[in-house]
Amino acid sequence: MPPYLIGLSTGLILAVSTGPVFLTLIQKSIDHGYKKALFFVLGVGIADTGIIAVTWFGMTKVTGDTANPWMVLAGGLLLISFGLVFLIKKENSEELEIETPIKKKNFAHVGLLGQGFMLGAINPIVWAFWAAMSNYAIVTFTSPRGELFYFFGILSTVWLTDSLKAYYAEKLKKYLSPKVKRYLRMTIGIVLIAFGLKLLIQEGIAYL
Repeated sequence: MPPYLIGLSTGLILAVSTGPVFLTLIQKSIDHGYKKALFFVLGVGIADTGIIAVTWFGMTKVTGDTANPWMVLAGGLLLISFGLVFLIKKENSEELEIETPIKKKNFAHVGLLGQGFMLGAINPIVWAFWAAMSNYAIVTFTSPRGELFYFFGILSTVWLTDSLKAYYAEKLKKYLSPKVKRYLRMTIGIVLIAFGLKLLIQEGIAYL
């Protein structure tokens, strides 16, 4: 399967996540409207892109653009660990809101963009997730071109689904019961564990 299509499917992991970014996006869309909420989405997207660049570039500088057994082991275990966290961690019942006064119309767009960027950039879980994805890309694909298309596929899914979340914010909020959130977390956890096991088994056999 082409790296871009694999990236599109991988992006669904983030698309169904109900973490702080998702909850804040829903609230911002309800408070400020769909069009302004898109600036929040843009801010998150810029943060994700920057983190991908840093983690991917850092790993290729340290290890080169080729996989080794230790990278395979570390990447597989990291993905499995993430999956277990999603399965075990309990949902925080309180929604995360960033209270920043946005009263002047001229600054509303910039303020929302900045909030989206900061929410993505300061979250250590986001950094760890993209580091795991960077590791997975280097191990799985054979060229920087394939890795870039993989990341572009992920970001395409995330940007599209985040925009849809902002548009349907009112409807989505009604269906986000604790039970639904739990099922979504379990799904994400199982998928991440499957990614990790696939990495360990498929790539690990190549080094035997």
